[in-house]
Amino acid sequence: METHYQILGVSPDAPTNIIKQRFQQLIIQHHPDKKGASSPMSNENDAHRILQAWNVLRDSEKRQKYDIQLEVESHKTKITINSDVDLDDMEYAESEGSYSLVCRCSGTYVITEDDLELGNDVICCDNCSLRIRVLYDVIEDDDDS
Repeated sequence: METHYQILGVSPDAPTNIIKQRFQQLIIQHHPDKKGASSPMSNENDAHRILQAWNVLRDSEKRQKYDIQLEVESHKTKITINSDVDLDDMEYAESEGSYSLVCRCSGTYVITEDDLELGNDVICCDNCSLRIRVLYDVIEDDDDS
């Protein structure tokens, strides 16, 4: 997936005025009205992606949140997940509020309910370097009563 920075052809540390100049160049180049009828759908999509990128990167607060999101995603992709395991296939320990599964090395994968509530769904075996992703559905509490 292309980042907003890649779409606009700027570096992540580029100042806003440089990003604005690049946006203006690209939007003129790719605007559907400027290109004619050769490939109007492609131009509309390009113009839309360029505009989306600009709308995020021109606003310092949105840009900061976007940069954090990119950082988190880059760390997620660097971790090798050896297997996906359904939460229902794990053993539940009610007293500890945790789920466990025996690894093929005889070690154990353990994940707590708190981990799952925080969105932490990747766990490492306590005996080897294998990691699994725990698959689960989030069930919302209905506190309307």
